Amino acid sequence: MKARVPARLLPAFALASLAAPAAAQPNVVAGRDISLSSLGVFQNGHSGVYPNGVVAFGLSTTACNPGTVAIPWSAPPSPSHPFIAFLIARENAGRFTQISNRSYCKHPFSSTNTPGCTPSCTGGPSTQLVVGCSDTYGGALNGSYSLLGPPDEIDPWTGAWSMMCSYFDYGFPPQPSCDGQASSISYASPTAPPRCNVNDSALTLPGSTYWAQAGWITAGELESLRGNNFVSRGFVPTFSGGAWSFGSLTTQLAGSILQRWSGATLDSNTNGADDGRLFVAVRVTGPTDGFFHYEFAVHDRDNDRGVAAFRLPICPGARVENPGFKDIDASAANDWSFFQTPTEISWAGAATNALRWNSIFNFWFDSDAAPVTGSSALLDQADAGPGLASVSVTTSAPLGLYNVHLGPGCGAGSSPSLFAIGTPSNAAIPNASFALRTTGNAANAPVGLILAVAPGTFDLGAGCTLYAASVAGAAALVVAACDGSGATTFAAPVPSDPALEGLAADVQAFSVQAGGPFLGGFAFSNGLRVRLGNSIPTCP
Repeated sequence: MKARVPARLLPAFALASLAAPAAAQPNVVAGRDISLSSLGVFQNGHSGVYPNGVVAFGLSTTACNPGTVAIPWSAPPSPSHPFIAFLIARENAGRFTQISNRSYCKHPFSSTNTPGCTPSCTGGPSTQLVVGCSDTYGGALNGSYSLLGPPDEIDPWTGAWSMMCSYFDYGFPPQPSCDGQASSISYASPTAPPRCNVNDSALTLPGSTYWAQAGWITAGELESLRGNNFVSRGFVPTFSGGAWSFGSLTTQLAGSILQRWSGATLDSNTNGADDGRLFVAVRVTGPTDGFFHYEFAVHDRDNDRGVAAFRLPICPGARVENPGFKDIDASAANDWSFFQTPTEISWAGAATNALRWNSIFNFWFDSDAAPVTGSSALLDQADAGPGLASVSVTTSAPLGLYNVHLGPGCGAGSSPSLFAIGTPSNAAIPNASFALRTTGNAANAPVGLILAVAPGTFDLGAGCTLYAASVAGAAALVVAACDGSGATTFAAPVPSDPALEGLAADVQAFSVQAGGPFLGGFAFSNGLRVRLGNSIPTCP
């Protein structure tokens, strides 16, 4: 077992490990290859009263050996066998989340060596999955308590596991022994924690799509051959007559289940040859009222050291609002904390609630900085190891601050807002759709747009700031009327004029407002610096 590194030590640990030497993938067996050729869904039990109960999933799997050497397939107490992991996920309202617990993994016990993969399979001993042959475990068998063991006992990178002092050694209820011999395992509930469990309520959310994933881990397999180890399929859950059914399964797809997230972009990386693969998926929507919404999901496929922090670069001066986090338990006490510096946003948690293999964590926020592709997220490893302290994964990050928030506005109660809109919502050259929109004004009020001829700030008093060097340094461009919701749009098309490249315009809206803070009858929006051009730096 690798030593745990407290989250508070991660920054110093990262600096000390950036130059760690590359390692070779351990225990590689030439020709070792396993694939999951078929995945099915099978209900294995239900407890409680619908819709407040719990359903246990048993996922049927068929393994194939497309390699050139046999795969050991001996039952515990022998460590010479692969492992099967299970996971259920849901997409709803643009967010892709794991809805199952971190279930225990199946320990295979015998291979049938049937010709389900290639016609060349001629059978072989039950202690091996021989080349070209297949082995199938039904959903009920994959959900059998006597064959399920904790994922934390397995190193998913090397495939190492030991019977000594394991869950199978102690049994359940635990026996006072540690002798490497199997003890009895008995649970009364059909949805006890070892199984792949999902709350009824998680399967009844309108507008959702649902996905099941299973995956193989086997010792000695090269990382480059693991792309077909994990497979996902969609299903439609229906509760009727006191039981769940799952309809016709969608076409299966090999790879991370995050591929199923509609509209998302998926990237991944490993910690060199020191540890397994981490996937980062991102979906960005908007802007809405000047803010883009960012949704991230991180899947640890087979990284043993786990993840204790998720970090993204951000433009200095960019605003971040409504940050959120979701893990796979129901406890708020161990949720990761959000942090922001001028150049980075991050979430971090203790190693006791690290993102571990075969799990998905979610992160989200709103920002007025647009997404820039090709950026790098940093996933800080939860445990010490010979590799780097952080895994870098290409993704999109809020690094396009084209419209800079200069400061707050003032109003009677809430302040009006000013933001850019268009396709795109930045002053690219040309951009006929570019416009400025103000909201939060009094209904049907006159509203004007101010341009700072001399940039700066000027204190108007009453808590109001003019985003210009002086009153004389500001010019009213245009006056219009708000609609009944207190909003109006000022068209500001950008012409095809190279002379505009690199210029900036500081703008602000003001409106008539009864009881407004300025002179008892006016309110001001925030200041906004519009940066023009196609070659300007993404961050000011």
